[in-house]
Amino acid sequence: MTLACNDDFESVMTLINHCIGDMESHGIFQWNDFYPSAEIIRDDIESRSMHILKDGGDCIGMIVINEEQSPEYEQLRWTDVCGRYLIIHRLAVSPEWQRKGVGQRLMDFAENSALERNYTSIRLDACTGNPRALALYERRGYQKAGQLYFPRRELPFNCYEKMM
Repeated sequence: MTLACNDDFESVMTLINHCIGDMESHGIFQWNDFYPSAEIIRDDIESRSMHILKDGGDCIGMIVINEEQSPEYEQLRWTDVCGRYLIIHRLAVSPEWQRKGVGQRLMDFAENSALERNYTSIRLDACTGNPRALALYERRGYQKAGQLYFPRRELPFNCYEKMM
């Protein structure tokens, strides 16, 4: 796992475009032309919150971890209300590398980072139209904290929390 840098931008955008095509082929319309945008990805890289896995020079997986939660999260009832929580955003695995443990490695990295940095919990959201993502988080012991809608999104998102 490495911290993404500006030189990784094109490879990350290629990964995102492959993932969008793959999700759409499975009837999952979670990502699109406006999310995640090139601007969002550049911000993730510049803020040093994006971590990637590579095979050769190609990005095969990515995860963004930071303390920035969506304002919509405020309407949910979280278990961890007094601690420090890490937020997971934009986890993606290249379609060719799915079901080969890459998603697990990305999640292991996030959880280990949370423990090493003394976070008390991890929060994330996942589109209800993406059963593979929902299953990944639930298998890893994330508890559903509620459901919400994001602007310009048709389907609701499940919000999850895992105490560390």
